This record gives sequence, structure tokens and C-alpha cells, in this order.
Amino acid sequence: MKFLVVTIIIFLPLHIIAAPPHKTKICTHDIDRYWAAYDSVLKVTDTTAQKQIIQSMYIDKASKGLQDFIASRELSARMYVKNIHQKPKFWASLRPHTLQIQSYKTDIEKLMFKFKELYPKFHQPDVYFTIGCLTSGGTTSSEKILIGSEIAAADSTVDASELGDWLRGVFKDNRNVVYLVAHELGHTQQSAGDAESDGNFNLLCCALREGSCDFIAELLLGEPIVSPYMSYGKLHEKELWRKFKKEMGERETKNWLYNGGDAPGGNADLGYFMGYAICKAYYDNATDKKKAVADIVELEYSNTIKVHNFLELSRYPAKWR
Repeated sequence: MKFLVVTIIIFLPLHIIAAPPHKTKICTHDIDRYWAAYDSVLKVTDTTAQKQIIQSMYIDKASKGLQDFIASRELSARMYVKNIHQKPKFWASLRPHTLQIQSYKTDIEKLMFKFKELYPKFHQPDVYFTIGCLTSGGTTSSEKILIGSEIAAADSTVDASELGDWLRGVFKDNRNVVYLVAHELGHTQQSAGDAESDGNFNLLCCALREGSCDFIAELLLGEPIVSPYMSYGKLHEKELWRKFKKEMGERETKNWLYNGGDAPGGNADLGYFMGYAICKAYYDNATDKKKAVADIVELEYSNTIKVHNFLELSRYPAKWR
């Protein structure tokens, strides 16, 4: 996942009734530690002392997930203190939203069971809810899902007046964090690493890698995904496909992915929609649905030849000929 999760998505409640295959490790201790440190920071005025508090009460006591999150985003005590100083209204309004995450544990466990049903080779990751510095809503590391709860749990009721337009738009669309976990679950099962980090990729590779996780999340949730890029994409699909087709073999992705606030025409992350639409076509046209899920999960996203073959097998291009 890129350094920022660009859009958090609205979805309807889960309707999954079976129990998970085994107990999922869902860690929320870092949230409690953060707020304890935050309260202590507000009691002193010296910034050096404030940084020492964040370091000793939060960073030094970090879970394995938070350790990975901090390393991947290059966070520091200085950055946390700076965020607290610059965005006091936001942090003051955020706390109850992060504390509600406890109530999502059962639904997250059910996601794991549903994935096992759809994909028998599913390997169950641990889920860590952390608090960062407003740089990432979610990412993954080895066998872990790492959630930036300050983004994932916020919604339109938080005070976002100190933040930019992009984050205000994200919070407007948020409902809860279960969709984000469902999306990141897809990444934890993918057989190939980040296509861009492998150095052998193009726009089609990256769009499919992200869009496939949206499609898998939709299967897990049992409800259509609702987001600005999904709504816009469905209304302008033919036009988008024609444009995407011209650019999908290029290495440049900025017009389609990870471009919140800088997207052409103001419509961000339309590459997610294109990847989703191609994967949905592949699944819908498949006779063996379980095999189709496996094909989507196990696609070698850094292999441009295999990715192009997947596109042709999806029969998505034929839809617009």
C-alpha cells in the first residue's frame, strides 16, 4: 500500500453469522497507551518534556504492530508532538471514535471466517490498531494488518477544521473501520509484493493490485462498496476505460492512484475503480467462483505479462468493443 490510504469507504453492516476459524489477534492496546501519553503531554508546556512523554509512554511501549507502523512511516516523538500542537481541535474530538474500535472486534473475526470460506488457503493475519500522525489509514507488514486509527475511525463529526480538504473528504465518507480491515486482508493474501517496489510494474499492475482488494472486500462484506471513486466510476465507466486503456501500460500512476487532492478533475483514485471493475468482470464471467477468487488473490501483480493475460481473460475489454 502506498504511504497513504487514499479513500476510506462507506459500507453497510455485515451479515455473517458463522464463527471464525480460530481467535484473531486484534490489538488495541496502542490506542489506550496513546491517549494516556496525550493526556500527560497536555499537562506540561515544555516541548522537550512532551517528546520524552510520547517516547517513554507510547513509542517505547509499542506493540509489534506499532513498531512496524512507526518504522514504515518514519514516525517520531517530535512528529507526534507537532501534530498535537498544530491540530488541537482534531485530537480533542477524536478520542471517542478510536475507543469505539473495540466494538468492531466480532465483525473483524467474522471477516476472517468469510475469507477462509472463499479462499481455503487463507492465512490469518493479526490486526493492530495504532495511532499515527495522519499519514496512513492502513497498511500491512509481515502477517500483520496495521491500521492508523486516527484516520480510519474519524468521521464527519470530528473537528477537521485544522486539516486539509482531502482529509475532510475522507472523514465525511467514513462509517467505521471494518471495510479498511477487509481491504487490507486482501493485501495480506496476495502472493506478490508491492508491484512498484519490485521494479517491474505498470499502471495496470498497480490498479489491479489495489482494485482486487476492493473487490475481495465487497465479497467479504456482502454489500456493494460506496465511495466517491466507485460512484464516479460507475457513472463514467466507458469513458474511464478508454482513457485507462491508453495509459495502463505506462509506469506512471499519479493520474490514477494515491492522488488525493491532486487528481485530474478532482476525482481521486479512479485506478482503484478500474482494478475493481476488471476483477469483478473476471469473477462474474467465471464458472468456478472459488477458483476465480484464488486466481485474483494469487495473481502475480508485478508480472506485466500475467497481469495482461488476466485482463484478457476477464473479458472486460470486450465489454467496450
